[in-house]
Amino acid sequence: MYTSSLLALLPLLALAPGLDASPIRVVKREVPQEHSHEQFLTTVRASLNIDNPQNIQDPVFALLGNAAAAAGQGNVTDTDCLQQAVADQAFTNAKAAGDVAGQTAALIYRALERNTGSVGLASVACNETATNPEIAAISQHQDPASDGAAATNKAITLELAKQIASVGGDPRDALKSGTFAAGETTDNTGAGNTCDDADDADRCIFTQNLLQEDATEAEISSAVAGVSAATAAVSGSSGSSAAATATSATAAVAASSSSAAASTATSSTNAAAADIDIGDCTDFSMTFAGGLDNRAADEFTFEPTDQTNFNHGSALNPSIITTAMCDTFVNACAKSASTRDACKTVAADLDSQVTAGTLAKDQTFAGAWLSGLESTFGVTSTGQGSAESSANASTAAVTSTGTNVAAAADTLDVGACTDFSMTFAGGLDNRAADEFTFEPTDQTNFAHGSALNPSIITAFMCDTFVNACAQSAATREACKTVAADLDSQVTAGTLEKDQTFADAWLTELESALGVTSTGTGSGSGASSAAAATSAVDDSAAGVSSASTTSLTAASTSAADAAGVSSTSSASTASSTTAASGDNLQTFTGALNGVAATPVTNVGGDKPFQVKTDTFVNAAAAFQRSCDQQFNGCADAANSGSGDSTVSDCSAQKEQCDAAATA
Repeated sequence: MYTSSLLALLPLLALAPGLDASPIRVVKREVPQEHSHEQFLTTVRASLNIDNPQNIQDPVFALLGNAAAAAGQGNVTDTDCLQQAVADQAFTNAKAAGDVAGQTAALIYRALERNTGSVGLASVACNETATNPEIAAISQHQDPASDGAAATNKAITLELAKQIASVGGDPRDALKSGTFAAGETTDNTGAGNTCDDADDADRCIFTQNLLQEDATEAEISSAVAGVSAATAAVSGSSGSSAAATATSATAAVAASSSSAAASTATSSTNAAAADIDIGDCTDFSMTFAGGLDNRAADEFTFEPTDQTNFNHGSALNPSIITTAMCDTFVNACAKSASTRDACKTVAADLDSQVTAGTLAKDQTFAGAWLSGLESTFGVTSTGQGSAESSANASTAAVTSTGTNVAAAADTLDVGACTDFSMTFAGGLDNRAADEFTFEPTDQTNFAHGSALNPSIITAFMCDTFVNACAQSAATREACKTVAADLDSQVTAGTLEKDQTFADAWLTELESALGVTSTGTGSGSGASSAAAATSAVDDSAAGVSSASTTSLTAASTSAADAAGVSSTSSASTASSTTAASGDNLQTFTGALNGVAATPVTNVGGDKPFQVKTDTFVNAAAAFQRSCDQQFNGCADAANSGSGDSTVSDCSAQKEQCDAAATA
């Protein structure tokens, strides 16, 4: 089976740049074979090819084991996150094109099982957060013979159904993401009960009747009962038609299920999920208040109320806090993936409401977070948060609650990026003279090629504010608020992708940042009638290697926490390239007297050990080591036993993470 898979991959490997002619080592591993769901690979491949800034060779690589997948991962730095990266980019492109089928395929692809080393071995979870909340809410199916696979895969399928419904697809398609019947863990061939046929356009898992559905249609109906038409209109990219499609799809599922099952759904946004375990994290409320982390008394930010179990500094953007809290449910607490996934569903729903302008980033967000989690978990939090009234939050984080973005409370730091205008013109990057595209005017600080879709440019420019410029998370968040507002106007049909978009970008960004741009753009001012009407290309022709690096650079936890520059107190931490004894962890910074947890190689299937936890992937082990150091450092900061603040600990964690990838 595996040999035939490799033969099918040879044409792809031949196209991969930079690969030598070394022989491929055939190893045993459990499959779903990578071509078993060929239909979805085909659709995702088409979407990915629209704009592929990370140079991923082909979606099929992400379904292979890490050794083979690395050959096609392009600029993706974590092989364990390659599948998510493919799905995220394909979803982004399909959404920009208004392609519901493409979005649905990307969601299903994200949920497909990856190949692993043997029957019964689960694949490693990605520890990064996807750009699209719909993709971030989903993880891959696990080997059906692995521990707890039935419950895990069922939860993934039900969550997938919700996300498919939210973009206007048929939630019953989530059942197609299922894998094969469980194999025998004693099977030394690694084949399991599988198929692999790249030539079967209709996907062999279906044509050979090998699919094991993880849920019933009644359970799908119950899961999507809380996905309203309003949610679908926000999450989808095809406006009212997407909302109507989602509504009819949900109704179709309900009609084919028993009324008794449908009646079990709660009236809240999300029905209570199964297999929820919150462990010691019984207070999952969020605090919204002024003066957190020694900020000014009139600067209102968010943070977890329980700083013992959810140890994270304050942030202007509540999505930073929700992400950290959801991840904590699987990294600590009860280490429950089901709880994390249910939590991410609530977070994605709130993000959609913020984007739609129906929810503000103030106390109403904190209240919606708590009620949403309590409903989804079926558990009442032991704490309610200690936030002050949102009526006092006039200087809180910039929010997109109307068609215009509120002016910034104070001047934000743009560093050297003083010209943040956008150019709209024909002939950019050697395109045809009558092909009008967008690009940053300042190509020194915002080095990015042209794109038909201005959202590609706005996303890059906002990220540059934290990756370069002043390395300011607060500036990035204000920028993203403007970008989201403009995207909403485009979706609503009140703003065109032409010179009016470039003008609106500059006007709103100047207002939100409290800074006047030194440039106003050099666009031709052409109307949409003169511009190319397709917004699907987005291939960012002419992207330099520098811009590619910027695109792939992840925003760090230090910048995310409290909107503080990553340079604050970071100079007190240091790293070295020399390992100590058998400890593979080379980072030696130790704020508040807490060193990074040792990482050792103990051999076996999961060779990398951090305390009592073992990992297949070294990157995951170093991530856990740095996370544990951050938790200890922040504990000391909160208890008053250390001299460094939580923000300092966050900055140190950034350095620890960087040392691991150096």
